[in-house]
Amino acid sequence: MTNEFLVSVADVILRDPQTKAGIAYGKANISSAFNLSMSSADVRAGINNPLIYSYYHTRELGITVNQAIFTETILALNAGATVSTGAVNVLQTDCVSLSSSGSGVITLTPVGNVEVFLADGSIQTVTPTVKNITVSGANSQIVTAVYVTSKSADQITIESVKPPSIVDLTLIAEIRASDQTTVKKYLQINVPRFQVAGNYTLDFAADGVSNETLEGKALVSTANDCTSGDYYAKVTYIPVSSTTTYSSIAAVPSTISWAKGTAESTQISVLGIRGGVYANTNITSDCTFTRSGSSGSGITVGATTGLISTSASSTTIDETIRIDVNYPSGSLVDYVMINVA
Repeated sequence: MTNEFLVSVADVILRDPQTKAGIAYGKANISSAFNLSMSSADVRAGINNPLIYSYYHTRELGITVNQAIFTETILALNAGATVSTGAVNVLQTDCVSLSSSGSGVITLTPVGNVEVFLADGSIQTVTPTVKNITVSGANSQIVTAVYVTSKSADQITIESVKPPSIVDLTLIAEIRASDQTTVKKYLQINVPRFQVAGNYTLDFAADGVSNETLEGKALVSTANDCTSGDYYAKVTYIPVSSTTTYSSIAAVPSTISWAKGTAESTQISVLGIRGGVYANTNITSDCTFTRSGSSGSGITVGATTGLISTSASSTTIDETIRIDVNYPSGSLVDYVMINVA
């Protein structure tokens, strides 16, 4: 068996939890983490207080993604906000070369006064004439003009009580063979209801780039049927090869008993068995079915469906018929016995 390894970082896809419309696709992640944890309550009793039972509870699933690129999306999700686009008031800074009379022209039309920072550390408040300013005692100087102006921009409002967003989150990573180049499987982790934690830190560094982190916990999703429980996530291992290897197959039922002179039909189901922690898989549609043994009765079997049937007039004698079941991949074989009496 070839050793397999989970390598590198996972891509992340964010979608709307109801409509499944795309929100973001992160392909420049630095790190991503999947953390499943539980708490337990220990019951001890008897001489020397041995552990006799542990009750496990409070299962939690947390995910953290640290990305290198910088976008509006991460902050918006943490704030539970949308990114609005339109005319907003922003702060503008200009480097202005003043004339010998102390006058200069700023880049944009200001809203209100202009604050001028001079080289000696002093600050003057100047009332502009459209884009023209005149600074007293600053003849032929280079100054910094700071003012409010209107621009078309993206803006996120961080409200005080609004909770962070809930999204559909999927992580996709590669599982490779020990030769480091062959991709064997893709690991896909889907969290249908991922509650963003709302914790956001933006570090500014003189010698590097800023990173953004998306972290949070999975919220429980309701099961689609009565046979399985509510869940946090579904983890899928998608093989690059479409063929799954089974150690054996099991045809169900293995024995069928029919009475003579009756019309009967039975559907054979075939399970692919891998063993260990792997659940059995229904592979009926991938199998072929052939009849062997007695040829006297009118019992028929669908070569690709596994449906066995007969009419009342066809089962008039005692006989035993075998149906051979073949799974071509790996040449696995099982059989079903039909007893007519």
